Amino acid sequence: MVQTTTHAQFDLFQQRRRTLVALIQRQLEVLDSLDMKGPQETLHKLKTRVQADSFKVLVLGEFKRGKSTFINAMLGAEVLPAYAKPCTAIINEVKWGEPKRALLHYTNSTDNGAKPAKEIPVEKIEEYVVIKDNVGEIKENPYEKLELFWPLEICKDGVEIIDSPGLNEHEIRQKVTMDYLSTVDAILFVLSCEVLCSQSELNFIDNNLISMGHEDIFFICNRINQIRDKERESIKEHAFSKLASLTKRGKESIFFIDALGALEGRLEPNKPDEQQRLNQSGVPELEVELATFLTTQKGRLKILQPAKEVKGAIREARRIIPERETLLRTDLKTIEERYEAAQEPLRLLELERHQIVTRVSNFIADTKPSVHQKAQQFYQELSETKITQWMAEYQIQEPVKFLKLEWVTTQIEKVVEEVKNYLAQRIETEFATWQSSELQPFLNDRLQSLMLELDQRAEAFVKNVEDLRVDLIAGTSASQGTIIYQEAKVSLLERVLATAGGFLFGDAVSGVIGAVFGYQEMLKSLIPQIGIMVATYAFAGLNPFILIPAIVIGGLVQGAWKVQSTNDKIKAAVTEKFINQIRTDSYQISDGISNSVVQQIGKIKDAVDQELGQEIQNIRDQVDSILEEKQKGQENVEQKLHELVSIRKNLDAIDSELDELIAQVATM
Repeated sequence: MVQTTTHAQFDLFQQRRRTLVALIQRQLEVLDSLDMKGPQETLHKLKTRVQADSFKVLVLGEFKRGKSTFINAMLGAEVLPAYAKPCTAIINEVKWGEPKRALLHYTNSTDNGAKPAKEIPVEKIEEYVVIKDNVGEIKENPYEKLELFWPLEICKDGVEIIDSPGLNEHEIRQKVTMDYLSTVDAILFVLSCEVLCSQSELNFIDNNLISMGHEDIFFICNRINQIRDKERESIKEHAFSKLASLTKRGKESIFFIDALGALEGRLEPNKPDEQQRLNQSGVPELEVELATFLTTQKGRLKILQPAKEVKGAIREARRIIPERETLLRTDLKTIEERYEAAQEPLRLLELERHQIVTRVSNFIADTKPSVHQKAQQFYQELSETKITQWMAEYQIQEPVKFLKLEWVTTQIEKVVEEVKNYLAQRIETEFATWQSSELQPFLNDRLQSLMLELDQRAEAFVKNVEDLRVDLIAGTSASQGTIIYQEAKVSLLERVLATAGGFLFGDAVSGVIGAVFGYQEMLKSLIPQIGIMVATYAFAGLNPFILIPAIVIGGLVQGAWKVQSTNDKIKAAVTEKFINQIRTDSYQISDGISNSVVQQIGKIKDAVDQELGQEIQNIRDQVDSILEEKQKGQENVEQKLHELVSIRKNLDAIDSELDELIAQVATM
């Protein structure tokens, strides 16, 4: 019953998406008949994006939380390895496919030599995704991700399950996980009721998820069946107190499950006892909530946002039709004369476009050293004061004790690991605070200023474009219509913002946020995106001094004559290593942070350049198209005029059906 319900939810979404794709195709045919090459290319990309889009669900969790078992329970098959040791070394993407296939993707090489994906036997997956004990071997792992194509119902419904590396394992895996945060539709964070809400888990949620804009996290508290009945309510209350405030959905996003019971129940569906375990596991109820969330909240965006872009294309087509009609009724010689006279205004528009793009380039050039300086100051404070203060206050939780039945070397290694992890978490928290309190406000203020200026200059640019359009159509800008001008103005600004969002986020989501609500809303999406890129680079840069070399431990063993002095020496040695490495690498890391910021802002420049250029090219395309039709003779002209009547009716039908779809989806 549960699987039927979730399938029906996904099926309804897929039906509506197919309706949207069909409407996009009909609008593409309209644009083709009007020779609107630029908008046609943009809409074709939108169609491809909508068709290829899927619901991406990222599953996160620390080691020994039952993450792989939980994913297998959702899939209803033992697809991913699940062992009592660190397992996942690379990202696993589970998608629909029949027959079963496994594609291994190589990490991009430094010489930009892209290797084709390697197909491997599905029975040998473990050889590639299981982590080896030697840290050095992990560093040399040549693979980036594994794509698994499996005939699973949940994947057939358009859901892609992404299995991430364990968060408390090697930092390389954490970086890989960070790379996915900007593209996923839902995050499922797996915890264990046996060790619920560790400080490292809460730190990661706060510093890496919430600070990056994820407000709808699903918290999966696994192994509730391992908790004694009389203690379960207190465990649940503890989870609510720690997690409810970390997700916009509150308690509704906290689930208590038995992943192993659900898996075994699905592997043995004909056994009554196993089926009962599945029904009591809590997983089916979670799946219904997840399906509802994906198909309503996320599904609504996946349809409404592209639909609004189609609306813009319809508006553009409606503007072009009377222009084409007027030009088709104008004699050929007059059009040629006007087009010749328009060459100088077109050249001036190109010059204006170049000046606007140059302004954005100068803005980027001015921003980079400021970001670099702020990052340098942050690392300087860490190395000069904060790390020393933290370690002076820190008490080792499991200090070295000579009377313990454990080798001193082993004890020292554990203390080094404890101190190292403590400092790494403190730096991560401090970095998140710096980002939200200093870097993001600084960037927001600067980008607000830039967007306001672009808004004003784009308005002036549109006015000049519209004057030229009217000169070409009517022979004088004095006859310019207010409605036509306003529609043209809105259309250009929407396209610039939408294209910027597409460049920044790789999809239509934030582009249409900008298109519909303006640059203020787009900035709200842009700033967290920049934050993800900055954090990814910053924490990748921390790796060298988080990995304490063996020589430090060896030196501590040789000097381990007194218990207290040994523990103090460990703290001092690790502190010194952190501080020295920060001082050594801070300039390089700061440079990487500033580069990641300007790289993102640079995509705004690319969008501005592309859309202003397309606006100019649209004028040339339309006039060239009319000249070609006129040169074919009057009979052809009459036919084209007759076709415009049909195109109008077709546009009205597309617009009406699109409105109906939007109304249906808006009430999801």
